[in-house]
Amino acid sequence: MKLTLEQVKKITVGALKVWEKDSAFHFAKCTQKQVDSWYQVREDLGVRSETTTGVRLDFHTNSKKFAFTPNEKNRYEIYVDNVLTYQYFEKDYAEGMRQQIILDGGEHRITLYLPSHEVGILESVEIEDYATFMPHKFDCKILFIGDSITQGWDSTWDSLSYAQHVSRFFNAESVIQGIGGAMYHNTTFDNAIGFEPDMVIIAYGTNDWQYFQSLEEGRAHCSQFLNQIVKRYGDKKLFGISPLWRADSGTDTAMGSFEACTAYVKEEIKKHGMILIEGETLTPHVREFYCDEILHPNTSGFAIYGLNLSMQIKKYL
Repeated sequence: MKLTLEQVKKITVGALKVWEKDSAFHFAKCTQKQVDSWYQVREDLGVRSETTTGVRLDFHTNSKKFAFTPNEKNRYEIYVDNVLTYQYFEKDYAEGMRQQIILDGGEHRITLYLPSHEVGILESVEIEDYATFMPHKFDCKILFIGDSITQGWDSTWDSLSYAQHVSRFFNAESVIQGIGGAMYHNTTFDNAIGFEPDMVIIAYGTNDWQYFQSLEEGRAHCSQFLNQIVKRYGDKKLFGISPLWRADSGTDTAMGSFEACTAYVKEEIKKHGMILIEGETLTPHVREFYCDEILHPNTSGFAIYGLNLSMQIKKYL
């Protein structure tokens, strides 16, 4: 049985919009207003705002098979009962685009993760005729807003980014608006995203240090963006993560030192009444835990980040 658009919508997590076009299912993690704004800031940021970071299909079924057909040879990952069981790279499409897994007919939770760094489009999603079919039930909702680290940049597995670790830890329905290269920018906020989270987690700052030309310019954008967040989500749990440790922090940019940038981000988070999570406490200060040995956590680094962040958030719930 091929699922209809309405059935796919019911089991989709992490997308603000799901629609059908050219007989395929499309997904968006950002609103059109946000996408347009990021394109105006910089074209590559606009492109990354359209990727399917954090989007997944999540449901329970007793079907003896599950199949999906993407439109391109992108990376997809499947969890069966919370266990990463299948991963698809370009080499796995040698016999065609349709991918199928065989199950035993018992009740299982199936989670299909769409690609975090490309645009995942599905031509079909299939289960057996007359099989049970129920969306997964979550305990809370989380909105993640951040840069390449929130997007899971360079992680071997898209489903093992820190945002996904935190989402699973809290059994959370989450929207992950991670955009590689992004920074605090007052124009990119949208008051009407159509998702009502219980908590909002913001993680910008490291790109600000390399993008803005002065501390004053960076602070202004940070303050204006957080003003909008507090005005819109002031009755929610609001967490601000200051920049993580980075190996090249001893250099200076046009803005100045990394320490000065980190300091004003912390000040603005606290000034706006948000809960500050100090980024330098979340990941190891050792190059081997980073894909590029400088900035982006690898699989081990993300696991540590996700656990440490989850435990700190838990103290405030």
